Amino acid sequence: MHGSRVVHGFAAALLMVAALLVAVPNAAAAAPLPRLGTAELDTFRLTRGQTFTVYPGRIAELERHPQLAALGLSDVLGATNRTARPLCHATHLDPTLKPAGFCWDTSGDDTNNDWVPQGVTGSGDARPGTGRAGGKRVVVASWHNRGDTLIRLSFVDVTDPSRPKYRHVLLVEPTSDNDFAAISGHGHGVTWIGDRLFVATSGGVIRVFDTAHFWRMDHSTGEVGLGADGKYHAAYHAFALPQVGAYWYPGGGGCTSRTGPRPCLATLSLDHSGTGSLIAAEHVPGAAGGRIVRWPLDRTTGLLRMAADQRVHAAEGFRSPVWGMQGALAKDGYLLLTGVCPEFAGTPGDKPSCLHGGVGGESTTRLGRAPVNSQNLSYWPATGELWLMNEQLRERVTVHVPWTALTGRAR
Repeated sequence: MHGSRVVHGFAAALLMVAALLVAVPNAAAAAPLPRLGTAELDTFRLTRGQTFTVYPGRIAELERHPQLAALGLSDVLGATNRTARPLCHATHLDPTLKPAGFCWDTSGDDTNNDWVPQGVTGSGDARPGTGRAGGKRVVVASWHNRGDTLIRLSFVDVTDPSRPKYRHVLLVEPTSDNDFAAISGHGHGVTWIGDRLFVATSGGVIRVFDTAHFWRMDHSTGEVGLGADGKYHAAYHAFALPQVGAYWYPGGGGCTSRTGPRPCLATLSLDHSGTGSLIAAEHVPGAAGGRIVRWPLDRTTGLLRMAADQRVHAAEGFRSPVWGMQGALAKDGYLLLTGVCPEFAGTPGDKPSCLHGGVGGESTTRLGRAPVNSQNLSYWPATGELWLMNEQLRERVTVHVPWTALTGRAR
């Protein structure tokens, strides 16, 4: 009997090893990352209409009102009213990467879903040479409220990493020379180029904001715009940031379905390589196949590059093998994606996400686990940091790791 138990135990061990040998390659196996065809890619075009003329004109008139004098980033960072906490939740990242970052405070930013974080960027995108804006290291996060009726940005001063402080700012749209309104949508993604913030507010729209034009609000009411009291309000926020322009699919309808003729813009990031470009990707819940699109930048203007037909033409595109892709980032032809881990594909429940990396037109492989329901990504060239964040209730982290250590590729 004793010898029989040894034989059976040895056989069971062999079966376990065999199972592991099967499971691990499947989990990390390369998956094709094919390019989109030229004909399909050519249908992805954005217009900006007259928004970059109309909105700045309205802002100039609104700023004649004494309450709406233009303020800068330093004014917002000088009025922070919340203190983030040291990392307090599991990141699920490889501990050898030495993840660093913060958790949101407990006033509701981490403990309820009245507001949900989505996109991340920062001074490392805005000022790639120094990684600082106004002398500060700053993280910016986009959030949507429960009903997708409001979108805000958080400006987090992480210059002292042991005590990050932040302030929420409501995004608004100038509707006339005398008033403005709330911007609705999901606040899918955000990136920062120079003084301008680009925010994917809904599937087919990228709105642009200027960090030289913050407005101080009366924060005593939930109104947005000019109130009956003659004061301007922003749904209890002390600051508002007005839209200066926008890009969208001509004719609208960019996201009538998640796999429609034009990809939903569910994430944004900045590729600093070459002349620079915006990377957008669409989220397909419970499936692979989301499209990744590169939109070219005009470094002279800091805006998207317009073609002769006054459209922004997508420069490159891929179809992702990652299930439920949430974030996409590109650097020197290498793509980094967040989404469902291969071993969890098709299974219910909230589980750690995975980071996937590879070369466009070739393939991706799993790089390792990441926070539960990870969202967007941001790469800071000056420091070689990869920033990422997640939306999972009571597990929300904003964290960075070294790009080189994660990907094995040079900064």
